[in-house]
Amino acid sequence: MNYNMAMDYIHNKNRLGTRPGTDTITELLRRLGNPQDDCKCLHIAGTNGKGSVFSFVQEILMEAGYSVGRYVSPTILDYLERFQINRVNMDKDTFCCLLEKVRFQADRMEAEDKGCPTAFEIETAVAFLYFKERKVDYALIECGMGGITDATNVIAHPVCSVFASISMDHMEFLGNTLTEIATQKAGIIKPNSRCVSAPQKAEVIKILTDTCDTLQTDFCCADDSMVSNVDMSLEVTRFCYRGQAYEISLLGEHQIMNAITAIEVVKGIRGVNKQHIANGLRKTKWVGRMTKVSDKPLIYVDGAHNEDAWKYLRKMVNKYFTKRKIIYIIGVLKDKEYDKMILLLSDTMDYAVTITPPTQRGLDKDILAGLLREQGIICATADDSAAAMELAKAQIRSEDDVILVCGSLSFLSDYLIKSI
Repeated sequence: MNYNMAMDYIHNKNRLGTRPGTDTITELLRRLGNPQDDCKCLHIAGTNGKGSVFSFVQEILMEAGYSVGRYVSPTILDYLERFQINRVNMDKDTFCCLLEKVRFQADRMEAEDKGCPTAFEIETAVAFLYFKERKVDYALIECGMGGITDATNVIAHPVCSVFASISMDHMEFLGNTLTEIATQKAGIIKPNSRCVSAPQKAEVIKILTDTCDTLQTDFCCADDSMVSNVDMSLEVTRFCYRGQAYEISLLGEHQIMNAITAIEVVKGIRGVNKQHIANGLRKTKWVGRMTKVSDKPLIYVDGAHNEDAWKYLRKMVNKYFTKRKIIYIIGVLKDKEYDKMILLLSDTMDYAVTITPPTQRGLDKDILAGLLREQGIICATADDSAAAMELAKAQIRSEDDVILVCGSLSFLSDYLIKSI
């Protein structure tokens, strides 16, 4: 199998879509020797911030001298970005070799009518095999969606179950209330273990604490009341947590919350000291999260793709771009609450260019443009990312003007990879 054949196989499997449940992945991993049982895993669920929290954790653990595997999805820059060790993507040959092993067992399962693994289940199996074979010290595993029925929820004894911010998203799978969604995500908590959460709404905290009490698992919530001396600029954010000074390059108040969550996570890991934490936080980068891609003109790219993320984005716009003209390039998915998202940002938009994200779930650019015009926004549509950027640049009148690209992660790579 070469890499093109491997990607064809994955694309074909993607047609199966999302199928909640762990029976199929459990059987697949059993046939592969249960590699997940040989990895020290930290497992994270949540709606927004999973990637940022584990980016901080990854850098801190690397500062402490550990080998760190990381499994993420979706990815922005490259498919193999989802399988990393110490920030280095898996190479194509290794991926083909591991996928061949997984495909062999997946094909046998189908032939025996024992299940038909989805692309995400196959990728999850590849990740566990990779981390086992490379003998990483720690594997950071991100839920794809939800928790209890997510394909990653096969870790029997996690080092820590971690929760980023939980809010409304994927309601068609997880439930229509915050309590229902939090209950689904709490399904990754395991008995007699350790659990750490980002600051959450009271109803979410109740679900997490009740679950931990039932399972006799230690629970810790990052304490935002212990954050002080916050100083934020477009270059760096400085703050104190529990009396200790830190700085991060990720922008926004919500990134402070993600950072203090990471601090609480690594406190339970032997060999991590205060200097490792400070150095790791300072070095952390997470592409696509308010990333500056150009100085002239000023262009930022942010993967805000749901209502809560747009709330964070609005705060950042108000903090960093006060009294500046802001030209938006926006593409959203049709299964998101885009009507609410528009209301959150419409009064910050001086001009907008809409694009249809290159996925079956992408909302048509004309529909999005129509909704923006209803809010009084001057708006244009573009057939592709390059055309959208040309339209946005044509609106620049001053060096203080800002182009802000946001929405679905599926099209952000066009602006992060290519020269603009």
